[in-house]
Amino acid sequence: MSAEPGTRLLEEIVLLLDAVAERLGPYLDQVAAEHDGPADKCPLCAIGALVRGEPNDLAATTLDRAADIVALLRAVLADRWEPGVPHMPGFRPPGRPGRAPEPKRRENRPVQHIQLRRSRRPGND
Repeated sequence: MSAEPGTRLLEEIVLLLDAVAERLGPYLDQVAAEHDGPADKCPLCAIGALVRGEPNDLAATTLDRAADIVALLRAVLADRWEPGVPHMPGFRPPGRPGRAPEPKRRENRPVQHIQLRRSRRPGND
């Protein structure tokens, strides 16, 4: 077993990406050779640039948006687990000044005791 959790998953993802890059490399090189000019907006070219380790504006923008989505998801989950505590700097939801105080318990409440009796059904002996 690996030293850290998730190490095996990371290794498998790297191996998968290497296999995909090996298969798609010649095709992406052929596509890039056929199209002269900048490939700033082409998603296929962005993938090819990432595989080759080249910088690409579309890939950088996509990764930035993905990071924003992950940060938003993290904040939503944190708000779900700890409502009323600010999780995003500068953001305060309206109408939620903080945690709501817990209602006080009444200890000596009158309780009604109800006796339950099971009736026998015909045929169930």
